[in-house]
Amino acid sequence: MSSIKVQNPKVFISYAWGTEEHQERVRSFATDLLEDGIDVLLDQWNLKEGNDKYAYMERSVNDPSVTNVLILLDPQYAEKADNRSGGVGTETQIISAEIYNKVTQEKFLPVIFERDEHGNVSKPAYLKGTLHFDLSREDKYSKEYERLVRRLYGVEVYEKPELGNRPSWVELTPAIATVTRTAYHNIESISSDAVKTEKFIQYLGELRNKLTVYKVDSVEELKDDTAVSRYMNLQRIRDQFLQLIKYAVYIDNSAKYIADMLEESCEQLNEESGVLANLKRTLLHEMFIYVIAYFSKAKNYQALSHLLSKPYFVNQYSKASECYEVFYYYNDNLEQAVCQRDNKNYYSGTAALWTETINLNACSKGEFVFADILCYNVSLFGKYYPKSSNKWFPLTYIYGDEANRLIRLFSYKLQSNIFLHEAIQIFGYEDPAEFVERFKKVEEIANKGELRYMRYKSSFSSPSTLIDFVSSSELGISR
Repeated sequence: MSSIKVQNPKVFISYAWGTEEHQERVRSFATDLLEDGIDVLLDQWNLKEGNDKYAYMERSVNDPSVTNVLILLDPQYAEKADNRSGGVGTETQIISAEIYNKVTQEKFLPVIFERDEHGNVSKPAYLKGTLHFDLSREDKYSKEYERLVRRLYGVEVYEKPELGNRPSWVELTPAIATVTRTAYHNIESISSDAVKTEKFIQYLGELRNKLTVYKVDSVEELKDDTAVSRYMNLQRIRDQFLQLIKYAVYIDNSAKYIADMLEESCEQLNEESGVLANLKRTLLHEMFIYVIAYFSKAKNYQALSHLLSKPYFVNQYSKASECYEVFYYYNDNLEQAVCQRDNKNYYSGTAALWTETINLNACSKGEFVFADILCYNVSLFGKYYPKSSNKWFPLTYIYGDEANRLIRLFSYKLQSNIFLHEAIQIFGYEDPAEFVERFKKVEEIANKGELRYMRYKSSFSSPSTLIDFVSSSELGISR
């Protein structure tokens, strides 16, 4: 793709005439382009009675001032193009010759505008092998439209990132022994539910002990400059833990046992101090986010409700309970160590390391970041999140390309009354009216400019919230 900037983009829109609704949608799209500074040639506006429409089409396609031709594809367009019928057929003869005769071409851009009744993309034969933009899905429309506009202005849609450093984990040996992996897998085949649960709890206890009693060989290894390698060694416990919770689906109330294990680990680590203890706390923070990602991916809202609403007792000297914020830990040593290792000034060295070493067998990077952002949203909208506590700051939100799509889709789905009844469990509610009331309060605070948006000091973006995508008046409005 060309990186030449286009100061005054001008496009011709090629499309098939259809229903009035379709025509209106084309006009709406063209209007959006105009409002974003892109001049548009559209027959509905430019072609007058008595004009030769075929001459208009040929002139528009070949006009040197037209920087791009947008080909709006739908089943009708594909059929007319292949049959060379009507105005689409005329345009196809001109456009296909341009595309076939050039090894590389950047002027003609296919745009999927509508799909067929089965959700399939329809392309004429001459465009089968070309990449396209997709404006046919509501949940992706905004992102794809922005991508298209950037392209029309000659701005790189996806800039190639800088070449990074060799990952430290390349030299690490596999984290999980075959005998352990087999033992976890055997949970699935145990016939007795009681024995399955007993084994699951046993393995969780072994992992808790492995984390809390983990030691290093010498004081020398506790130096700050070894924090990254030491943490990555600790991640072997994380990976073993993630291997085990894959089998949580076979255990009734598995979230309770996982929450108990994390709570007991946190209580024991609170009695420790020093560089290694802080690394363990950071690992527990990471493991908690993975657990939220796991149950979120499984759409187990009851499990999420338990993990995010449960009172945690992690201070043996206090009767007071705390929320899931007990698992949050900011590790300044690790932050600096990662930045020094890579010679980069990351917003968060910890977030960079977490996303660099993401366990893809457990979830994608986007799902992990979504879980982190979800924890933040529960701290805003949750029924049981203490007002006196700090809001959960999602360290990873800056890596949120896919996560922002997930949180936006989650927000849009709250318009469904069915989904609303399911999803409010995550926030500790049973009655949708209570959740809507809390949503309104946050909305009002935001509208007054009193909502404290969290962000990194040098970043312009903040983590996404539900109110960024849906209003209180839209909650549960559809079936």
